[in-house]
This record gives sequence, structure tokens and C-alpha cells, in this order.
Amino acid sequence: MVDRLFCCRPFTPIFIGICVGVTISLIVTNARIENNCLENISVLRDSFDRSHNIDSIFTEDSKNLQDENTEDLSDYDPRINLAGKPHSAKKEPQTLIRPRYLSTELGIKEKNFVAVLSSIKQIPSLGLAINETLAHHVSRLAFFVEVAGTDKLDVKTLPIVGFKDSQQGLLTLHTLKYLADKLAIGYSYFFLIKDTTYVDGRKLDNLTKHISVTENVYMGLPGAHPTSNPSVCSLDSGILISSSVLLAISPLLETCTEEFAFNSDDEKIGLCIFKALNLTCQSQVQGQTFLTFNLDAHISDVRQLEKAWESQPELSNALTYFHARETAYFFMLNKQTCNVALQNIKYSIREMDASILRLAPDAPGGLQAVTWPVGYSPPSKQDTRFSVLHWKYFNETHVFFDTEHSAVTPLAGPHLQDVEDVIKAAVKTVLKESPELKYLRISSGYKRFDPTRGMDYILDLCFSDPVKGKITVRMEGCRPITHVDTVPMPYVTESSIVHIIVVVREEEEVSAAEKFVASFGKNMMAKSDKSELHLVLFNRNTGNLKALAQTLNAQYKKLGSKISIFSYKFSGSNRSALDFAAVDLMSSKTEPGALFFFCSPFTEIYPDVLNRVRINTISGWQLFSPIPFAEYNPDVSFPGSSKSEALNISTNQGFYDLHETQHTSFYMADYLSARKAFESEQPLVKSDHDLQGDFSSPYETILSMFTRMHQLHILRAVEPHLRIRYHERKCETKRCLQSFLLSQGTRSQLAQFALDRESPAVAG
Repeated sequence: MVDRLFCCRPFTPIFIGICVGVTISLIVTNARIENNCLENISVLRDSFDRSHNIDSIFTEDSKNLQDENTEDLSDYDPRINLAGKPHSAKKEPQTLIRPRYLSTELGIKEKNFVAVLSSIKQIPSLGLAINETLAHHVSRLAFFVEVAGTDKLDVKTLPIVGFKDSQQGLLTLHTLKYLADKLAIGYSYFFLIKDTTYVDGRKLDNLTKHISVTENVYMGLPGAHPTSNPSVCSLDSGILISSSVLLAISPLLETCTEEFAFNSDDEKIGLCIFKALNLTCQSQVQGQTFLTFNLDAHISDVRQLEKAWESQPELSNALTYFHARETAYFFMLNKQTCNVALQNIKYSIREMDASILRLAPDAPGGLQAVTWPVGYSPPSKQDTRFSVLHWKYFNETHVFFDTEHSAVTPLAGPHLQDVEDVIKAAVKTVLKESPELKYLRISSGYKRFDPTRGMDYILDLCFSDPVKGKITVRMEGCRPITHVDTVPMPYVTESSIVHIIVVVREEEEVSAAEKFVASFGKNMMAKSDKSELHLVLFNRNTGNLKALAQTLNAQYKKLGSKISIFSYKFSGSNRSALDFAAVDLMSSKTEPGALFFFCSPFTEIYPDVLNRVRINTISGWQLFSPIPFAEYNPDVSFPGSSKSEALNISTNQGFYDLHETQHTSFYMADYLSARKAFESEQPLVKSDHDLQGDFSSPYETILSMFTRMHQLHILRAVEPHLRIRYHERKCETKRCLQSFLLSQGTRSQLAQFALDRESPAVAG
């Protein structure tokens, strides 16, 4: 009881009740002890009288004392005082607000921020050179300039911060103030350079990785400034400052500027740091050395740079190179530093290979467990026959049995380039070992993609030997997966309204559209899904579509979803052009920010599909084209039986149709941008009058038009909740014909169907 009382927290409401309860129990315990003592006295007195036959041995005073002791004990009963209890907490508990990102809560910072002090005139030349050679090596890079009233900047792709000030020459002060106020808590180190300084990004990253973030860092090349006693860093070679130093000098920046008004920018920074932290410029911190090279002192022309690279070791060891006043210096230095980095990587690989082979005999499995290439993941093991990786046979021009539906496919694009690179590398390796051989041709080749390893190759190369004549050399190659990068994507939500467009072209599509409308009412409208259906009919009988749409609109009027029907006349013969006509006509009835999903009337659609449409379609960034599950011909897959009501995901009922590209989701603004870019090839349809005459389209589908928009990504993925019923079709393109042929059934089903049709003739 004492421990519980001692551990109570008087400022926490839940523990106050426990403390009161403990106090009450102690009072009750004391009262019970006193009552027990009085009862024991009475028992002893009675026993004494009975044993000695004495009426009383107590004096008058003792009787009075007894009377006092045997008075009413109600005064000792516990009394609970509930007035003002339980006590309210003196300090209200604070609600913990969790930040959006874990990195914010854990205090994780980005590594390096590079601030380039530049000018409006130098940004289009030197600024672009710095951005191309350094930006991909650091966390973030930005340019800081002074902007006059009439200055204009044409470069829009670079991050630029401009300062307008009537008093010129304060660019360094404004830059440091901006970094301290807005970015100091997000980055560990800040590197200040001029736009005439080339920085080896790899060495900068390696330097900051080996310095503790708890260190106050003011690092660079100590400059010779006769007016300042402490050593200050030269801004020409670059100044590395930790975030702790930047935050320490932030309150003193304006004072330092006034106090050291006649000093240079280097001295203003250095003297202000010395005043705040008594810290001078350091060229070495925790074993890391800051090395730099003055181009003006040794090289007068960019052509001398390549010749002097091998003769002057300090060139290859430097972190920064200052006084690079031409863009040619930046690109030549970038070439040389990349060559040095490549040689270092090759040397490290050789060292690691030798280390692995040296330690392999003492490791489990010995040398037999060492994979090739050394250090890479071994080939994946196939547990079942379904996980066996397929080897593709190829030669210099074609690949054979690329898929189960193709026998031979010409090599083109990146696939052709891949084969040519592998053959060239294999031939180069053979000729390096045996220069007397002469390459003739490739006899055969095999390639296989392993998700855990990369692309493996087996090549049979024909060579001519001066002694043995024609010989065949088998080579094994590997293109490993080395680095997987995460592509940053814009943030999207699932709250967008999806406008579904269904185009009805033929008479046979009307009944399918009726089923689609009924399915839409059941799966979307009844579940209050944020979606709208637009039926576009071209000179066809509407059937019961309008009556069904009106019934569903009246039934689910309060839930937000609705169905719209638009009818137009069309007299042309190009059916694929109607997809563009439908979207063109809808563009005048919706906002540019509307999200559209183009569907076939033979589709069975479920709410999960629209959620993925909302997530995977990003305005100005990405389109989404789901790959539907297409039904096989029921007469082939289930001959003699009634058509199945439910289309289930099964290898016997259908397949994922890669050739189906009609289903596409996009934002109307992206569509109008694409149509405007290719308006000369296909004019925009503004009314049904534009549909008359020879109306056609050079594109098979809407997706084929978007493939020419290089600024937009296209995401294709299988979608099990998007299913297409089997239907007859009039194909105008090769892709449509391939899709129709594949939808007839599996090989075994087609074989059985052919045997069943031939069996009556055989019996007769």
C-alpha cells in the first residue's frame, strides 16, 4: 500500500482516484486496530472476574476511564469527504499531433544542399553547365541571384531564387538568411559556391558521408585576407557549412553585415562565424581533407586541361576547380572526373572479386558456391513447373518463340540494340584472348530474364582460326540488375469523379450497352460511387437505353451518380475514328480537369477498377490503360452448354488480352493538349456536322495517339476486375484481328472443338 501511494502522479487524473482510495483504506485500518484493542480489554476483565470471584477490582477513577473508553465509537468511523474530488488536473494533457512523414518525426535530414551564387547573365550558360554536371549528385541545388527591376530570365527549368534590393552587393547575406530561415532544418550541410566553380559531386557526397552531423563544420580553402585575424574560407573554392553553424549565425547576419561592411563576402561569412562560435576555417575535419585547384594559375586554355590531367596529380584529387569561366571547362572536367571514378569502380570490383575468391574455401559450399559473375545473385531456383524461366532463342535479326502465341518476331528498337551490344561485347572478349581469330557470325543465341538477377545470355559464335579453320566458341553473358531507383510521383487521391464514356457503333452493341447500364446501376450507382456514365450513340437504334437510364437516374437521384445519353449521326466507314469523335464532343460539356475512362460496351466493370483509375491517372503526368480479362468463345470453351452468367478469372474461361488497348483513362486537359498537337493530322470535332463526309483518323485508338506524347507516361497493368464478354467484331487493324483470334479459346479447347466437328464425318 505504501509503494502504491508513493508512486502516484498527482497531476494525472486517473492516478488521483487511486491515491484517495489508498488514504481511505489507511484510515479504516487505524479505526479497526483501536476497536480490537478495546474489545480485548473487555474480554480480559470478564475472565479475571470469573476466575477470582471478585465483583470489581477497578477504582472509581478506573471506572471513569473505562466509561470514557467504552463510549460510542462512531467518532472513529471513517468519513469520506467528497467535496471537490476528484481533483482536476492542474495541467491539461497535450494532444500529440503526428507529422505527415516519419523523416520529420525522427529528424532525418537530406544530406547536401548546394547554393550557387550567380547572376542573370550567367544562368543560361554557366548555370546550365553546373546543373547538368552536379545536380544529380546532391540532394538539391539552387541558384541565387540579384534581380533588378528590368531583368528577365528565360530559363524556366532551373530552381532560381531571386532577391530584389535597392542596395546591391548583399547577395551573400540574402542567401545565408534564406537558407537559415527556410532550409536549415531540412539539410545537414550547405555548400556555397560561385558559378565559376566546378564541383566533383561524387567527392562532395563522400566527404559529407564521413563527417559526423554533430560536428560544427566551417570547411574550405583558408584564404589570405590581411584585414582579418582569424582564418576565413575562400568563396571561390567553395565553403562547406553545417546546419548547426548556419543556425548559430542566423541572428547575427545583419549585425555582421553592418560591422564588417567594408570586408569581402568571404570575410563577412568567416568573421561572423568566428564571432558566433569562435570557429575558424578548416581544411581538414575528422580525417577528411578539402582539396581544390586554381585553373587560372596552371591552365590558360581548356585544351591544356586534358594534357595536364596525368602530369599534375592534384588535378585528379581535387574536390573543386575554381575560375572555370567557360562551359567547356565544366564538361571537360566532368569527362575527366567521370573517367577517374570509372577506374576507381573497376579497381574496387577487382579487389572485391579477389577477396570473395580468397575467402570462398572457408565459406559454406566452398568454391562451388561462388556464382558468376562473382558477387552477384545466383540464378533463381524453380520450385514448380509453373515457375520455370523461359529461354528465348534468337539470332542477329529475329527472336523465336518469344511468347506462346508467336513463332518468330523481328528484333527492333531496344531489343535489337540489346542483342547487338551483347554480341559486340562477347566478340571483343574472345578477340582479346585470341587476337588471331576472325569473327564470322553468330550461330545461335539464348536469353532469359531472371527477376532476381537480370538478363542471362548464351551465345554460340563462329570464328575463323588460321590453323583449325572454322570453330565455334560458346560464351555466357549477364546483364545484371544493378540499381533500382524510385521514380517520384505526384500525390493523387481517390475522391475524383470518373466520367465513363461508352460508344455504341453497331446494332449488336445496343443489347451489350443495356447490360452495361444495368451493371453500372447495380455496382456503381447503388453504392454511391463517384462516377458518371456517358453513352454516345452514332446513328443507331437506342432500344431500351433511354428508358433504362431515366429509371436509374430517378432511382438514385440523391446518391450523386447519373447516366447521360448523346445521339449523333455518322455516315462514314472508319469506325475507329468514332472514339475520338465521342471524346471531342464531350470536351465541350465537361471541365478540363475532368477524369475520363473510355470503355467498351461489352465490359463488366466493378468499383475497384475506378479506384485504380483514380490512383494511376495523374494529370499532366501519366495515363492508365488497364489490361482486361477477355472471355473465350463459349461455343469453343463450353460447347453444348448454356452461356455462363458469371465470368470468373480462370484459364478455361478467358485470358488477359494484351492487344486490347481501347480501355484508357485520362484527364480531359491532357487529351485536349494532345489533340491540339496533332490537330493538323485529325481536326477536332466540334459538332455532328464535322462527322459528315470522309471522316477518318490516322490512329487506331486513343492510346496510340498518346504514345506520341513523350511528356506523358503510360501505365499498363492487368486488371482482374475489368472483364470483357466474348463478341463478334469487324476488325480494321492488325491488333484487333490478333485479339479476336486469341479470344477463340485455348489450344486444347480449339483442338477438341476441331475433333468434335470432324468426328461425325469420320463415323460416316
